[in-house]
Formats: sequence, C-alpha cells, structure tokens
Amino acid sequence: MPKNMISPIYRGLLIAFIYLWSDSLYAELGGSLGLYPTELDLIVKYDGTKRRNGSDSRETEWEAGLRIGQMGYLLDPKIVWFLIDIEPVYTWTEFDSSESRQENDGEFLNYLFQTNLLQGTPGPFGLDLSAQKSSNLNTGSLGSRFDTVIDTYNTTVHWKNPAFPTSISYEERALDEEFRTSLNSSVIERDEILKSWVLKGRSSKLSMYLERSDLDDRITTRNQDYELDKGNLSHNLFWGSNSHLHSVVTYYDRTGFNANERISIDETARIQHLDNLYSRTSYHYQSITQTIDNTEHGGDFELHHRLHKNLDTIAHVNINTRESDDLDEDRWRFGLETQYSKNKLFGANIRGGLRASYQETDRISNLSTIDIIDESQTVPLTGAILLDQRFIILNTIIVTDSNGVVVYDENTDYTILQLSGDLTQLQTVPGGRINSGDNILVTYQAQQLPSQEFSTTFTNYHFSIDFDWIRFTHSDSKSDDKLISGASESFLQNTRNTFTDIEFHFKPLGVDTVLGAERRFTLSGGFESTTHTYSQRFNWTSSWSKRKRAIAWNINATQSFIEQDTLDTDLYRIDLTANWHASRNLTIRPTISGWKRKDRGSAITGGFRDDRFTTAGIWAQWRYRKLELDFNYHHDRREVTSIQNNETTQTTDKRLMFTLRRRIL
Repeated sequence: MPKNMISPIYRGLLIAFIYLWSDSLYAELGGSLGLYPTELDLIVKYDGTKRRNGSDSRETEWEAGLRIGQMGYLLDPKIVWFLIDIEPVYTWTEFDSSESRQENDGEFLNYLFQTNLLQGTPGPFGLDLSAQKSSNLNTGSLGSRFDTVIDTYNTTVHWKNPAFPTSISYEERALDEEFRTSLNSSVIERDEILKSWVLKGRSSKLSMYLERSDLDDRITTRNQDYELDKGNLSHNLFWGSNSHLHSVVTYYDRTGFNANERISIDETARIQHLDNLYSRTSYHYQSITQTIDNTEHGGDFELHHRLHKNLDTIAHVNINTRESDDLDEDRWRFGLETQYSKNKLFGANIRGGLRASYQETDRISNLSTIDIIDESQTVPLTGAILLDQRFIILNTIIVTDSNGVVVYDENTDYTILQLSGDLTQLQTVPGGRINSGDNILVTYQAQQLPSQEFSTTFTNYHFSIDFDWIRFTHSDSKSDDKLISGASESFLQNTRNTFTDIEFHFKPLGVDTVLGAERRFTLSGGFESTTHTYSQRFNWTSSWSKRKRAIAWNINATQSFIEQDTLDTDLYRIDLTANWHASRNLTIRPTISGWKRKDRGSAITGGFRDDRFTTAGIWAQWRYRKLELDFNYHHDRREVTSIQNNETTQTTDKRLMFTLRRRIL
C-alpha cells in the first residue's frame, strides 16, 4: 500500500539541502563549494467552472504550493554539478450540483536530486545520477481516496570516446497506487516496479540503441509481468559523389503480458550514375508475431532523371509480398512520374506533374478480421474524416491524439457515421478536444476482404500557379480496380479525389486580406462526397509609441457545403481574435468564435440536426518584477436541435482560471 511519507533517502536529501546553506560546510570545503542563487517561488492556482445543462453544477479547484530549487557545484561546474528541487503543493476541490455535493483535499510532494560528475573534464568517463519521488494523496468527503507514490532512480555512465561516444544507463521506477471512488466501493491497487538498462552509441556512420526492461507486477490477483528486449542498429556507407547505402535493423521482443516479437530490416542504396541521373533501390523485411504470424517482403527500384533543373522524371518498379495466418497477398507495380517546376516565369511560379502506374494484387484470405493500428488522419476544416478501410466494426474504433496519449470520447469529441459503400466517417464535435488541422490516430478492426486477383490503374495530374496576388491549384487522382478472378467486383473499390483551390491575397488600407474558395470531390466505392468551402481572412496590426505597443486584429470566416449520398452538411464558422501588447509587461488576447452546422440525411437518426456553438473569452498575462499572473476566462454555449426528440438541448459553461507566481528569492 502507498505510504505518503518521506523515505530515508529523501530525508537525507532534505537535510543535505539545508546543510548546503550552513557556514560549516562551506568552511570544511575551503570555499570550494559554489552555490547559484536559490530559487524560491510561491504558486497559487484557481480553476472554476459553472455548467448549466438541464441542471446547474459548480466545480472549483484551488492549488497552493512552493518550489525550492538550488543549483551548485564543487570545485568547478565541469567537475561536480548538482541540483536539488523540492515542490510541496496542497489542493482542495469542491463539486456542487442539485444532485450531490463533494469536497476533496489533496497533497502533492515532489523531490528531485540530480548531479553530473566529470562531464566537462577531459577524462574518458562522466557520470549522471538522479533520484526523484512524487507522492499524491487525494481524499474526498464521500470516502473517495487516491494515493499514488512514484520513486525513480537513474544512473548513466558516459564514455567520452571521440570516435564512438557511448552511454549505459540503469533506471528503476516503482509505482505504488491505490484508489477507491467511495466508502462502499472496492479498493483498486497497482504495485509494480520497472527496471531498464539502455546502451546507446553513435559515430559518423553507425548508430546503436539497445534496451532491456522488465516489469514486476506485484499484485497477486493479476499478472502483467513482462520482459522486453529492444534494439536498433543503423549504418551509413558513403562513396563517390552523392552515393550511399543506408541500413537499419530493428528488433523488438516482449515476453509475458501482451507478448509479441517484431523484426524489421531496411536497406536503401542511392547511386549517382551521371550528374543528372541517379537510382534508388530499397528492400524492406518485417516479421510480426503476436496473436498471428505476419511476414512481409518488399522491394522498390526508382530511376531519377533531371532535365535543365526544371523537369524531373521518375520510373519505378515495386514488388511486395505478405504472408500471415489470415492473409496471403502478392503485389507488383510499375509506373512513371514527371514533375515540372519553374520560378519567375513571366513573374509566376509554376508547378505541375503527371503520374501513372499499374498494379496487380493476388490476395488469398481466410475471411477473418484485420487490425488497423494508428491510422493517421489530419482533421479537415469541416471536421469530416473518412476512414481508409471498408466494413469497419464500429464498436472497435479508438481515437487518440498524434502521440497516442489522449483518448478521445465518442459523442463528446467525435461522432461515428456509416456511409454508403460500407465506409465509415468520423465527425468532430464543436467544442470538443479535436480541432481542425489536428493529427489524430484511429485504431479499429475491419472485416477481411475475400480472396481475389485484381488489377489497379493509378493516374494523377496536378498543377499550380502562384502569381503575386493570386494562387490557383488543381489536382485529380484516380484508381480503377478490375477483377481478374475470385469474388464479385462489389468488393473492389474505385476511388477518385479532385481538388481545386483559388486564393486571392491583397492588402488594401494596410489590412492583410486573403479570400479563397475550394472544391473537393471524393469517390470511394459507392460513396460520393462534394465539398465547397469559402474562406476569408483579415489581419490588421497597429502600433504606437516608442515602447512598441501594438494590437493585431485577426478575423477568419469560413463556409462549407458538403453533399453526400446519405448526409448533407452546411457549416459556418467565424473567429475573431486580438493580440494586444498594452505594455512591455502586459499582454491581452480576447477571442470570440462561433460555429453553426446543419446536418440533413438518412445517416442521422431523424434525418435532421442543427448544432450551434459559441465561445467568448479573454486571456491575459502580466509580469512585474518577481510577480507573474496568468488569467483565462471562457464562456461557452452549445445548442443542439434534433427532429428525433423535437427539442433543443442547451449547455452553458463558464470557466475562470488564473495562476499567480511570486518569486521570493
């Protein structure tokens, strides 16, 4: 069970920290101890939210704490450098609604000791040592309790060899946690220790990374122990003019809980034949053993030719084979690609290109499901994301941020729509945590396609003209599948994506103005979608006085109209922001935004839904000597009208946050 108390090692660190200030130590070291100015900060935070959604609720959280930091050295910073950091924090939270009321108190303590030995000396070795402890105890008025203690120790030895600098590290991380949501709920425990060894080295041609980790799950009612071996070796061999061979070997072997083994080998050779002619040859091997065995081989050859620095031509051939318990697939492909670019042609920059390729696929399937892991998607302005696979099992969809850390919630951050052609679309929710332009990862399972042999023809052309105040872009990509043998053609998927964009940029009366319009057409199997988007952006900056005070105004307005087989969406959005530097120490940023979306179609229950979201807020930052204040206030309102229940639901949030920092020393 966690114990929120200072262990002997941290008690020793605290005593040493106090002792460093004493005159006796300084006298014993004969003045060889050097201390940098002590950092002592007082921090106060507040976060309060009021919500109205049929009933009223209020949640407030206060946080107050200190941070004490001391850096110093013995003899010389290059010989012995150290850091001691202590941060005690106290929190209290109150939640009040018409249904319940709860109070929580929390204590957080963080200790850190870090030292570098002989790192800046000419000797062959250096040493890094660190010890850290984080403890968090939170108790509630209804009997909830969250108690977490994390201890981390790290030792790293550096071999300062100029030809191949190497380091070996050992880290031990112990986690002890227990929590319960109320007096009547059961206590859930987590008690584990993770030990890791890491060997790293790097030279001008060779890079090495080796890791050995093992997790000991000390809870007797479960067993999540595992051992993990990872390795990565990469090598670069250079010869001649612009010729090189790049080799990478990656190994991953995890035994115990969630056991799997992965091996990959990549070889890429670039050979410069003539000044304007070179080739690139690559080979890829990958083997994955988890619930099934999967092996993949792939080879690619490209021949690049450049004419007068404006015309690039690429001929390529690709062969790929994949074998697994559920699927055997062979593919071969060849194609030709040309790219033309010209700068300052009658004052314009011109880009254009043509691509064409032919591919044959021979697939033997056992008709099981396939796992799609971390499919990368970029959220468009409309928030409509079409997933790559067909026949998706909807309850297996998991959406995360680009790092795979934040897991988004269905119906709060996004909704799932089934489209014609057995396709699936994600639609972001206004006011959720997913914004346009974000990169997200989507993991899901899909029904495996049947055994087939088919051919695919790919074609693409694109061109753009950028002439001072006007920019025009157009592209068109097509893929046509034709059945050679096997199951019905209904399982094949012809695609087409057409994109046309025009943008005007001018600056009347000092206002930086951009007007744009674009059209996107998507065809995937039996699904069609057409999107028209119009956007305007205005930016005006004014400044005055000799102290460089300035205010910048920015307004963005967009409208998009999406036409699909089972869903039509009209979207209107406007954002108004200002960045006001009122003085050298004060910055104020007010914002006003609005979003309105109308959905019509059989993909929605009831066939009709209006979604309106508005937000207004202000952020301010003030700095005065040793005092820092951050202030943030937002007022959000969302209304959803659906014909399903013939009513309008409304949610209103008011949130105030501020952080006050006072540097004492």
